[in-house]
Amino acid sequence: MSRSLGPALVAFLATLGIAVQPHVTARVKTGANPCESVATAKAVWVANDGAGTLARINPRNNRVTARVRVGRGACAVAAGAGAIWVANYRTGRLLRVDPRTRKVRRVIVGGGPFDAVAAAGGIWTTGFENGTLVRVDARTARVTRRIDVGGAPNGLLYHAGAIWVGLGRDATKVLRVDPGSGSVRRIDVGVKAPTHFVATKSGIWVVNDGDTLVLIDPATGQVSKVVHVGRTLVQPALGPDGKLWVPDKEIDRIYRLDPANGRVLDSFRGGDGAFQALRAFGSMWVTSYAGADVWRFRT
Repeated sequence: MSRSLGPALVAFLATLGIAVQPHVTARVKTGANPCESVATAKAVWVANDGAGTLARINPRNNRVTARVRVGRGACAVAAGAGAIWVANYRTGRLLRVDPRTRKVRRVIVGGGPFDAVAAAGGIWTTGFENGTLVRVDARTARVTRRIDVGGAPNGLLYHAGAIWVGLGRDATKVLRVDPGSGSVRRIDVGVKAPTHFVATKSGIWVVNDGDTLVLIDPATGQVSKVVHVGRTLVQPALGPDGKLWVPDKEIDRIYRLDPANGRVLDSFRGGDGAFQALRAFGSMWVTSYAGADVWRFRT
């Protein structure tokens, strides 16, 4: 698709039902196996699993302006309390990185931390290997709570005052955790390994470690939609175009879905092992886990 199409023309074509696919404006080399990313006010930060680095991208020129050593196994990343937090599943540590000084503080959380999210004054991470949900105080960087949730907890979402936890392997449930009381509600979504989440106006879409998306009502836990697409879906996000972007790491594609009903609108090529979608700075950023770069798309 030509880059000459302006926003007005794109909007007009959309009214005619003509799909206009996004175009790639940059492919930023960050390091081997870029896993997850997060945005702050002035940068996009990418955790590179194979390279063992946290890379800072300047969105104005799409250049890496800093690399911080965080060790191989760095994958999940979150922003909160003025810091970047990186979960390292190999070392069992959650790392607090000062975005200004690049100073790193390491917190032992154990259990193969799978994901991280800022919520309720803390940074929460899942112990995939020991069945725990761990809270680290965002100010002191100390572990303040461990909740035994069982199974193989993986992906996280903070939405409507609750922490949503995915479960891996043969589990078919997700967890709704009250961050204050620590109470856990188990919700069966009917598909194995419900791993990733994205909150929309229609509800919470849950993506399993396969080809299935499930839409649930966050208040009742009821499943209203089940959609099958692709082969091995990973971390979705809502784009500035109002569509749900879902990467497929097995076939290197990105699907766009209507978040209201899950209808597949189109698909297009992503990077090698397209992994996590992130909305930031008017664009969508998708990491290439089997490669070494992040693709930036304009919609």
